[in-house]
Amino acid sequence: MSRTPEIDVGDYVREIPGQQFLVRTEAYTDEDVFELEMKRIFERTWIYVGHESEFASAGSFKTAYAGRQPIVVIRDKEGKIGAFFNRCMHRGATLLREPQGVVQEMRCPYHGWIFDLAGRTRLVSERGDPGGYGANFLEPQGLLRVPRMESYRGLLFVSLDAGIEPLASYLGELKAVIDAKLDLSPVGRIAIASKPYVCRYKGNWKLQTENIVDAYHFMHTHGAFVKLQAKYGDSTGDFGVHKGRSSREMREQRFRGETWSCRQGHGFARVPAADPGYLLDGEFGRMYRELLDRHGEAAFAGITAKATSTVFPSMGMIHQQIRVWRPISVDETEVLIYPYEIEGAPDAFNAGMLRSQERFYGPSGFGMADDTEIFARVTQGLRASSVEWLVFDRGMDSDERTESGDYRGLPSSEAPQRALWRAWENMMRQASKHA
Repeated sequence: MSRTPEIDVGDYVREIPGQQFLVRTEAYTDEDVFELEMKRIFERTWIYVGHESEFASAGSFKTAYAGRQPIVVIRDKEGKIGAFFNRCMHRGATLLREPQGVVQEMRCPYHGWIFDLAGRTRLVSERGDPGGYGANFLEPQGLLRVPRMESYRGLLFVSLDAGIEPLASYLGELKAVIDAKLDLSPVGRIAIASKPYVCRYKGNWKLQTENIVDAYHFMHTHGAFVKLQAKYGDSTGDFGVHKGRSSREMREQRFRGETWSCRQGHGFARVPAADPGYLLDGEFGRMYRELLDRHGEAAFAGITAKATSTVFPSMGMIHQQIRVWRPISVDETEVLIYPYEIEGAPDAFNAGMLRSQERFYGPSGFGMADDTEIFARVTQGLRASSVEWLVFDRGMDSDERTESGDYRGLPSSEAPQRALWRAWENMMRQASKHA
């Protein structure tokens, strides 16, 4: 049974503007805090559930979660994509358990009730048998629809809060990052063409939210990869994703650009392309020249920049992948990595990017292995609970506040991590007023 813990979250984040930013250890380790997060964050904000390309035909579905609430997203025979609570209206069993697939209908495995692709009740099994349902039976009309589902350029989000602000407004400054990534496509679209790489780590979900936009950690956590890259460069399949012919050059390249802390909790880091001229004259120069002609120099600079980003609380985009993380418990998290293809780009371009993804993020790569090891070490270290606070001060004195209420920081600022914690505190406190 779900419960609402009686704890005061008012002193978990301490900020002295421009000077100090602290987060209490229990924000990562306390089971009661975790339970509150599921209710007060994951059930009240926008949660990414898939991309439209994953629902190619009638009956294509994905299962997902908003916090701990199971959801199924499915395309009906009219071509519409709908989101429903993944629960039979009879006795509560989940209808679909596979991560994704194609079905003709949604059939409950418990007593055989059937719902069509639009969620309507199509069959109540053995309805007229002895002891069945009488003439006055109030048949449920169908599955309960998730209150809100919206799409931004094919990215599908749901919310259990019917009154939440529109998705486009919620994305705020981050729309520019998403637009730039999708505008790399000559036709402005991406497609997810493969199953995700799935892993779990021992640690709190917020470690992943912090890490994916953490420019500061790369040269340290991924030190072995840095040495490999400095020695072999693109010859082992990097495909130009990690620039630099030496550790020094790689460090210089990574500490360019800017970081952002968005008021909605999103964060991103953006690094300009190391050599736009190389792109225009290289193997895929024709594609890049056409993009330059179509979008102009300013937009082209954004398209060719390398950006990593989070959509608060549990979705990110980095290189050519969409990443989703699902909290399992206070100290366990599941991560799903979806490489995507750039529609209209040469096959060799998409193949090269996929090889690069496999090289760094795959099971035998460096990225996830290094990061999950660090997550486990952080989780182990946080057991030293006598140390009350974690420090997120880096770059505070140089962050600039924008007119929209966001913060723009220097390349290795912890501005994106502070975005997470400002939104976290705001939602936990606001919700507590209604608890």
